[in-house]
Amino acid sequence: MANNKNNRRGAGHAQRFTKSALFLAMMAAGNVAYADPSAEEDEDKKEIETIEVRGIRASMAENMAIKRLSNAIVDAITAEDIGKFPDKNVADSLQRVPGIVISRSGGEGENVSIRGLSSDLTFTQLNGNFIASSPGSPSRSFSYSLLPSTMVQSVEVFKSSEARLDEGGVGGTVIIHSRKPLNMEANSGALNLEYTYADVTEKYEPNFSGVYSWKNDDENIGVLVGYSRQDRTNRSLGGDMSGGGGWRWATSSDLPAVDTNGNEITDSTRRFGALEDAYGNVYDGVWAPQVAGVGVTKEKREREGIQTTLQWLPMDTLELTFNYFHFELGQDRTTSQMWIPEWKYNPNHLVGVELDDSGTIVTGMDFTTGAGGTEGNMEFPWIIGSYTLEEDTSDTYDFGFEYSGDVYDLKGKFGRTEASGGPSESWRAAYKSGQPAGRSDSGLVENAASFAGWRLGDRVSLYTDPALLDNLLAGVAGDPDPGSTGSSYIVSDLEEDYGQLDFSYHLSAGWVDTLRVGVKHRKTTLHRETNNTFFITQEGAAGIANGTLDPFSQGAIDEVSYQWIGGMPNLEDVLNTRSEQNIPGGFDVNVMPTINWDKYRDLVTSEYAKYTRKEPDFVFDIEEKITAAYVQADFSYESLRGNVGVRYVKTETNIMSSDKINFFLDDIDDVTQEDILGDRRLLDVEETIGRTSTDHQFLPSLNLVWDATDNLVLRAAAAKTMSRAPYNDMGAPEQLTFISQEWADDRLEFRGNPVEPGWQGSGGNKDLKPYESVQTDISAEYYYGDGSAVGIALFNKDVDNFIVPLIITSTRSFEGFTNPNTGEVIVPEGEITVTPFTTTANGTNATSRGIEIFAQHAFDNGFGINTNYTLNDTNQADVSVDGEKVGESALVGSADNQFNFSAYFENDTFSVRASYNRRGKTALGLADGLTVYQEPYQQVDVNASYSLMDNLSFSASVINLTEEEPRTFYGEDSKARLRSSSYSGRRYYAGLTYRF
Repeated sequence: MANNKNNRRGAGHAQRFTKSALFLAMMAAGNVAYADPSAEEDEDKKEIETIEVRGIRASMAENMAIKRLSNAIVDAITAEDIGKFPDKNVADSLQRVPGIVISRSGGEGENVSIRGLSSDLTFTQLNGNFIASSPGSPSRSFSYSLLPSTMVQSVEVFKSSEARLDEGGVGGTVIIHSRKPLNMEANSGALNLEYTYADVTEKYEPNFSGVYSWKNDDENIGVLVGYSRQDRTNRSLGGDMSGGGGWRWATSSDLPAVDTNGNEITDSTRRFGALEDAYGNVYDGVWAPQVAGVGVTKEKREREGIQTTLQWLPMDTLELTFNYFHFELGQDRTTSQMWIPEWKYNPNHLVGVELDDSGTIVTGMDFTTGAGGTEGNMEFPWIIGSYTLEEDTSDTYDFGFEYSGDVYDLKGKFGRTEASGGPSESWRAAYKSGQPAGRSDSGLVENAASFAGWRLGDRVSLYTDPALLDNLLAGVAGDPDPGSTGSSYIVSDLEEDYGQLDFSYHLSAGWVDTLRVGVKHRKTTLHRETNNTFFITQEGAAGIANGTLDPFSQGAIDEVSYQWIGGMPNLEDVLNTRSEQNIPGGFDVNVMPTINWDKYRDLVTSEYAKYTRKEPDFVFDIEEKITAAYVQADFSYESLRGNVGVRYVKTETNIMSSDKINFFLDDIDDVTQEDILGDRRLLDVEETIGRTSTDHQFLPSLNLVWDATDNLVLRAAAAKTMSRAPYNDMGAPEQLTFISQEWADDRLEFRGNPVEPGWQGSGGNKDLKPYESVQTDISAEYYYGDGSAVGIALFNKDVDNFIVPLIITSTRSFEGFTNPNTGEVIVPEGEITVTPFTTTANGTNATSRGIEIFAQHAFDNGFGINTNYTLNDTNQADVSVDGEKVGESALVGSADNQFNFSAYFENDTFSVRASYNRRGKTALGLADGLTVYQEPYQQVDVNASYSLMDNLSFSASVINLTEEEPRTFYGEDSKARLRSSSYSGRRYYAGLTYRF
């Protein structure tokens, strides 16, 4: 058992409690040892001591103790043992907490949302401070895939707010606590070696982690080091009906305001005229996808984590701590896709259309090359792919001190967290499986596939001519698509410097036990840019070097880039000789050609020079200066306890973005029928736009806890909370595109790809306000045994300024534009209509309310259960742009319900646990005039551990035992309008852990 001094060091001078029979009962129920006060301490004051807990039951009991003793609504998870968490990822462990929903990437838990709200509204901290993570596209939401679980001692989830907590979590706040050396035995630690296998990769791969802690004999100096290394291959299989613009409404008549199912028909959804097949059948007034596709993403991940913690007690009342954390995630990722796009939705190729039971949603299409009477250039299946080499890093340095006087404590922490992320290399290429007569050696149309088609059900099913791959390898068709080939990628740098002082004064009389005041200042800077890598001729590279070729002159790079000058490799030279294999889920396909990226890169780089350009027109910078101050009183009177306080926050935000207007003028030369490059093809206009704003918030909070009996705890809480808008939503540059009638005619005549002339665009919203929420909670918890309890909670969040993605029609004044090369007026001065315009906007008056129920019971025979259920109800709230209502939306990321059930058995040498998690229907946002939903998703995981000897144990796990596949849909009215289906595999783990 650790002594009192040792515990003060690790726990940061634990809260003092008055001795009582109730407190002793709490300690016993929570599996926490109680120590008599020393002679130096007050007779009626004490400090908590904890004993080392081992095993599932002990860990769950400790979780209950934290929950029971907290003065707010808090759930917790703790390490079952040194170097061992219940799951392989902290996010996976958090999903067992009532009200927690996680999102996954490659089958791994990545982001956490609380009580049905978006993960952007969950504020995650490491040891009480923000931790920067920047996987290319920056986010306020922490990526848990960066954090090795071996470095984590415990995690607290605050569902109700306190004034002392940093603002930022409308959904809730997750505080991750790392291990500290003065909390551990001298020369103690753990080593873990594990292998993993997945059915989608059919590979065995190692993971290694280790923790070592040392302290001197006087126990006033300690050092802890931790290291984790994981090599993993993820492979995700998916069908995708959202590419190229999602679903559109096809009709030949004047468009109604709503379709037959009541879905609003907007300009952004009016893409097609009526569909007509080769037999004269007309399909008028139906929903149809612009692209039906399947894809395989393979990702080689190399994760590394390093922790160094130093602790020093120069005197019993003063503790100094230094932490350094380094997280690194390397990703080598390829995506192989095969698409059937809408270019040939016409009688020359379309031979069959299937509809759902309502007759308004297309669920299948069939195409043949000769449907129009002669063989036509069908072009698809379209074979596309990409390759990305990426590295994301996160570094955090902090120094903290804690001084404890007789009646007051003073704490300070100063640090810096920084993250950099994004690809260092990115490729994208596309080929068509048809070839027009003008570009074929025979002078005739060539098609590698004579037929193709798709169907929708639980998955996307795509079929094509079985001879497709053999024909492509033989050099039949395989027309390069330079317009869909290139390289652009996002990189970003995110930094935050912070300093904080907290003062606590302990009163000896009255209701107030502790009076807390504190201040904190944070300065955050974000730089986000888009890079573009070109592979150009040696002459072009020399021209850039000597200044004769301006790489930022419109079209100059295209004139020497390999894809635009006939330099794309022949498809037969870069195809894998086998169709994609091992497709156990996600989609169905009979044959799937894929690009061999090693061959592709070798062929291109052997002939062309690499030039990477930082695009000046895809840049934004955000600077936030956040100053906060709080006052909080912790009180108790007999069986009543809690806290009340207010936090003041001032946020100064400065946003700079590079905005751009593209003018698409002429695509194909009408005489030569060759692609046009340079200024004849398109022009652009760039400008930099800045915006500065200041926001003031007063955030009061109240938490009441009544220990009604020795076993019954009643709680009530009320608070105002806030979350700042996502970085991308605020800073994304505005991009407007004008398509001329000449361009539209060329795309239809020569490429068979109809586009609408006029304006379209996208952009961020610099005027976004932060989310604000007024929330209330009441709960009851009954603790009736060692680690056994039941409880119920009711919660209500009135959310204002929630942010949703929108596709709208935007009308604005335009000063006109004249071609500087020809003097031709491209767009006259006046009002323009931009449709569709993709952006984000604030909603109003959204409500998220619900109920949580939990039960945890440990039987005397080693069995135990842990279950919880959360029901969440959100309303449809108004969404406005420039003060005008443009639609309604549910809270993005909100889930209807969440159910978790775990059952376990353990004895002195063996333990096993099975866990079932189910997330209800989740709102993902608006697209194509419809709300996008993910259907309910469930997953079963199993893990087991066997003690081979006192310090050595064997463990094994199965993740996604039942091989579940998540699916998303457009609109609530039908599941026929499938958006995506995917499968990331069933994964197996087995390993050894040595503790010393």
